[in-house]
Amino acid sequence: MREYNLFIVKKELVYLYQNNPEILFKILYNLYKLKRCFNYGVSLYNQLCLPFEVEIISKYLSDKYNLENKKDFYINGTLIKLKPSRVIVKSQYNLPNIIKIFNYYSHNIFVCDFNKKDYFWLKQFIKNKSLEYI
Repeated sequence: MREYNLFIVKKELVYLYQNNPEILFKILYNLYKLKRCFNYGVSLYNQLCLPFEVEIISKYLSDKYNLENKKDFYINGTLIKLKPSRVIVKSQYNLPNIIKIFNYYSHNIFVCDFNKKDYFWLKQFIKNKSLEYI
């Protein structure tokens, strides 16, 4: 099973990490694994990322898929957990289609699968996928 963690990177930092995504992945991975120094982790996260508007995404998903959930959604075999700090997408598929919706929410989303050590910019991934069909 894949577990994708979606983060909104601050606009002013996207350019810095656009061509060096491995550095951003390492920072986020260390935050993900951080057990101590909670205040340090929160501070570093706030310097790098913006929070998700959980209520807006929840309303959108509830309306689109006719669901009454608030933070956890199970859509087409994919579990979506909404948190202010990140969105977690768990699926048996390598890249579930539902993940593309988040590109409409923000073009600065960085996706990490910490277990598989996989990462990519969502916007770039979608752009590359769309070019495959031309």
